[in-house]
Amino acid sequence: MRLSHSLAWLRLSALMLPFMSGCIGAQLKFYPVIEKTGPGPGGWQEACLEARMENMTTRDSHICEVGIGMPIETQENGYISPWAAADIATECINQASELVVLPAPPDNPSALVCMKFKDTFSQLLRQRVGGSRVNLGCGKGIPPTRVGF
Repeated sequence: MRLSHSLAWLRLSALMLPFMSGCIGAQLKFYPVIEKTGPGPGGWQEACLEARMENMTTRDSHICEVGIGMPIETQENGYISPWAAADIATECINQASELVVLPAPPDNPSALVCMKFKDTFSQLLRQRVGGSRVNLGCGKGIPPTRVGF
């Protein structure tokens, strides 16, 4: 699933993450940070999302950078390939945006919306894959998927 297509939910009039409506040529990509060794749960993979949030009413803008971490294998989910991790994360990004970004009042600062988005995204991702994490800022050396630049 292309990230540009899955980010279509971000269209709104008061507060939005601007993005190119066509293909941005990028997909959320997970990179192994801790290799999985041996059978059973283990390993760790991360992705980085940088999204330019702009309040279309006040023109306040903020670069919302979130680091996304997920186990490579868990007891509950089994092996999670980088592609599966990207699909799961993208679904949770969509849900978090529908819950937080779309209904955000026009007087909310973009940085505050970013924080609320990160918290909701983190909660949704942990429900899908235990042990997952979403942080403000990305892990060192993880190339970002950029949206809205």
